[in-house]
Amino acid sequence: MKSEVFNGSRFWNYFKYDLVQMWRNHMKAAIGIGLSGVIVYFITVILSLTITGAWNGPNIIVRALTFFFAGAALELYYTRIYGYLTDRRKGSAWLMVPASSFEKWLSMMIMSLLILPILLAAVFLVLDWLMCALDPTVGDSILHYAFDGISSLRTALDEVNAEYNTFWTPGMFVPVFIVSFCFNYLFFLLCGICFKKNKIVNAFLVIILTSIVWTICMSVFGFPTYYNIEVFADAEHALEKMMTILNIVTGAAAVGIAGGIFYRIKTLKH
Repeated sequence: MKSEVFNGSRFWNYFKYDLVQMWRNHMKAAIGIGLSGVIVYFITVILSLTITGAWNGPNIIVRALTFFFAGAALELYYTRIYGYLTDRRKGSAWLMVPASSFEKWLSMMIMSLLILPILLAAVFLVLDWLMCALDPTVGDSILHYAFDGISSLRTALDEVNAEYNTFWTPGMFVPVFIVSFCFNYLFFLLCGICFKKNKIVNAFLVIILTSIVWTICMSVFGFPTYYNIEVFADAEHALEKMMTILNIVTGAAAVGIAGGIFYRIKTLKH
């Protein structure tokens, strides 16, 4: 007897269906975001030839900013990847797909937190590396600067550890990145399946209102004094403890949003 909550073969069939639908519905946007670095490259070269008459590709600052804005564009686009669920016709058809709410939620999490961001980042960075290899005017790739930055950070942290008897490593910053990444993408995903219209605008309104409420609460409960150096006993460990608290709060919020997405899927009606 098949479980109503999770069945391996049923989930795999639904996941393949979800993957195909994702490509069909969002192929153009995926190509545009993934190829944004190449697009900026050709625009820069054309402008350089027009203005100076010389062939010059975009430097690391331009390409890094393009990568940042591509990630931000992907975040905002998360309001659309499953935004069709709020549509009466398409959402009703999705509800009829033979899979449990948990299986649909699990597929959504894998698609949103693993496949889409990793695939698009890999495409962007590989193309950036190829441009740097083929065009000397571009300079070193983003990956090259990233590895150099990690090496420099490790050296700086070794000096801090030797002076203040701390135990900082570059790997300690990975959880901050992962938790923040999950929180941001899940937030826009939740807004996409909750709001029927003006999804991005409503998402930013939620951010503004939440920030106002958070600021008021922190003022009332004396947030600044909580991070007083006397509470942490010594200055060299203050940042480490603050990061731990930030990870816990952000991680709990991300889990809460993931739970909200599951609840929305389970209770979705038209």
